[in-house]
Amino acid sequence: MTGSVTAGPAKAGVARVWARSLAAVLLRRRAATGLRHSAATRQLVLVLVASEALAALPISSMLPPWVRPAHAALEVLVVLAGSGLVAALVRNPHEVDAERVLLRTGFLGELALPRAAVRSAAAVVRTVPGRGPRPVPDEPEAVACSVGDSLNVALRLDPPVRFDLGPAGVVDATTVYASADSPPALAAALHAAPPRSPDSRKTF
Repeated sequence: MTGSVTAGPAKAGVARVWARSLAAVLLRRRAATGLRHSAATRQLVLVLVASEALAALPISSMLPPWVRPAHAALEVLVVLAGSGLVAALVRNPHEVDAERVLLRTGFLGELALPRAAVRSAAAVVRTVPGRGPRPVPDEPEAVACSVGDSLNVALRLDPPVRFDLGPAGVVDATTVYASADSPPALAAALHAAPPRSPDSRKTF
């Protein structure tokens, strides 16, 4: 079987994703239904954004008057960027249906797996350096897809799924590591959306 890999956009593209996601939140547009991920990253960025906003006024008061407008503009950009990052994570959840399992990062790329190949999902504690879709250095038959290097869920595949990771090469994966706010919820979603192939096996 073959899966698909969507690479993340360039820096300008990332900024557009953040801006669109933040605008959608502010306009209260309905977000896609799915399974949220990257809770640790969201919480960390929100803390940093709040700290930056609280510190902006005291710092500005210590600056020369002619510098303050530029400083204010920079602070606004930092707060908007952090808020946009969080919005992109929230509005781009993982999705599971009878055809595929879509593992998203929000703005760093995504993996799409044939649902028929996914046999189980289990909670794990794993660290894989890098961001977005990538190979796992010490597991030649595994790939990872996440915003950060900490992963907490493993999808076991049978038969293996081939992923073309571009410069990183081609991997025939039997395991995919990802981040999910709730690994049990991901397992439940897989159980609720069995593959359409009549002879597919699954264990959850």
